Amino acid sequence: MKKVYGLILLFLCFGSAAFAAVTGAEAPKGEEPLLITNAGQGPGGKMGRLLVTRAAVVKELTYNAEPKPDDLAAGGYKTMLVVIGSSAKGLGASGITIDQEVDRLNAMMAKAKELKIQVIAAHIEGKARRGKPGSADERSIDAILPFASHIVVNREGDADGRFTDFGKQNNIPVSYLDNAMDLNEFAKKMYAK
Repeated sequence: MKKVYGLILLFLCFGSAAFAAVTGAEAPKGEEPLLITNAGQGPGGKMGRLLVTRAAVVKELTYNAEPKPDDLAAGGYKTMLVVIGSSAKGLGASGITIDQEVDRLNAMMAKAKELKIQVIAAHIEGKARRGKPGSADERSIDAILPFASHIVVNREGDADGRFTDFGKQNNIPVSYLDNAMDLNEFAKKMYAK
């Protein structure tokens, strides 16, 4: 009986990875060092860090929730994974408004472009991090997508086709996740040797 329970536990812990669903465009080749950050002060950046760390494929990884342009230059980053999603609680804890956050994102992305950092825009939290036009979530999306070389999105967050349409209009490849946990598999594909 213990063996049966052990097999079930093994499947639950590791077997779910076999069902990870990443579809759409092939993941781009990621370079190191990698910076993981967020746009909108939502919790997705920390989730992204956890999932990429658990993929165990990136040796030089930094998480910085609020990097400034100088941080990008000093870090020598080759790739940025920007996890998009706003949170009133996160903005409040940071002591900033969405206007100030968008200003920070604009400066950060301008520096990333200047430094020719590969930008992966990641919207992994689904419809919970979408809103009406002009909302904090949508403004965060607006600040990042124009700088992305690749978009990875939870299918639920693209129910209206916003990411798909943006990708088509701007010739940016789009990968789709069935759920946020699939970012782990996406990272493995990005950093496959």
